[in-house]
Amino acid sequence: MLITLDEYEEGIHTYYICDCVVRDRNMFTFIADSWYTDEEVEEEEREGWDPSFRPKRILPFFRDDPEGDRLGWETLNDWGHIEGGAALLPINQFVGIERENDRVYISGGGEVYEDTPLTNALPNNPLRGGIRRVKTLGEYVYICGGNRSFGKRLGKGEWFSHNAGFPETAGTNNNEGFEDFDGFSEDDIYAAGGKGDVWHFNGQKWRQIPFPTNAWVKAVCCGGDGNVYISCYEGLTFMGRENRWKKIHNGGIYLGWRDMVWYEDRVWCSNDNGLWTIRNGRVEYQRDLPSEISVCSGHLYTNDGVLLMAGMGGAAFLENGQWQVIFLRGEMEKRLRDK
Repeated sequence: MLITLDEYEEGIHTYYICDCVVRDRNMFTFIADSWYTDEEVEEEEREGWDPSFRPKRILPFFRDDPEGDRLGWETLNDWGHIEGGAALLPINQFVGIERENDRVYISGGGEVYEDTPLTNALPNNPLRGGIRRVKTLGEYVYICGGNRSFGKRLGKGEWFSHNAGFPETAGTNNNEGFEDFDGFSEDDIYAAGGKGDVWHFNGQKWRQIPFPTNAWVKAVCCGGDGNVYISCYEGLTFMGRENRWKKIHNGGIYLGWRDMVWYEDRVWCSNDNGLWTIRNGRVEYQRDLPSEISVCSGHLYTNDGVLLMAGMGGAAFLENGQWQVIFLRGEMEKRLRDK
C-alpha cells in the first residue's frame, strides 16, 4: 500500500471515500465523508442534525512524494455533499463544488481557498438546478446540473454559462437533465439526464437528440472508439452518436452505474458493488479482479494515463496494465486494532 498506517489513522480512519479525482498521474484528490459510529448516529438523530452536513475531508495524495508524506487533508465543517473534478487550466487544481449551497473549494497550484459560490459567479451563474457532475473536459473543469444546467470554469470566480442554449424548464420538472456529460472535445459535447433528455453541442449551438428510451439517465461517456455510451436506470445502456443508437445492455444491475469513463481501449463502469467494462459493444462484469482491487469499487476518474478507483473499501489505480493499491480500509482497520 502507498500510504502508511499513521497517514491512514490521522487522515482517513473516521472517514470514507465518496469521490476521487486525478489531477495528473502523480496527484490525486479524494473527497471523504464522516464515518459515524452507532452512538454518533443516535446523537445525530436525537439532536435533529442533518447527516448531509457531517464533516468532510479533502485528501490530496502525492504519489511521488516520500513514503509517509504522501497524504494530506483538510477538514470542511458544515459542508454538504461535494462533487469534484480536476482543472488543468488556467492552472492545475482540484475543484470541489457543494451540492446544497453551491460553494466552491479550490486546492492546488500553491493555493487552498473557498472560491466565489456559483450563485455569485461572474459573468453569470451556470446553475439553475442542483449540481450533479464535475469533470475535466479539454483542460478545463465543466459542470452539469438539474434543469439543463451546464457551464465551464474560466478561472477564479469566473464561469461561462451554457444555459442560454437550452429552453427554460419548470423548476420542479425533473424530466429534464442533466445528470452527466462527456465530450470528444470542447466542440463536441453530449449532456444527458432526466427521462431520456439528451443534448449535443457542436461548438456553436445545442441540439436535442432523439433517444430511444425515456428511462432515467445516469451516466455518459464519450469513447475513444468514436461512440457515445449512455447508461440509464439499473444499467440499461445504449451506444451510438447523433441520431443512431443501439441498445447493448438490458439493465438489471442494482443501483446502475455511477461513473462511466473511457480508459485505454474500453469503457469502465462502476458502482459500490463492482466494476464492469464495455468493449466492442459487449458488457462484462470484472469477475477476475483480485479482491484487494474489487473492494475499492465505487467511483472512477481518469486523466493523464491513469484510471483511479475508490470507494468505501479503499483506493487503487490502473496504469500500464497494472493495478496498484493505495490503501485498503479493511486491512488498515485490522492493523489499528492490533496496534
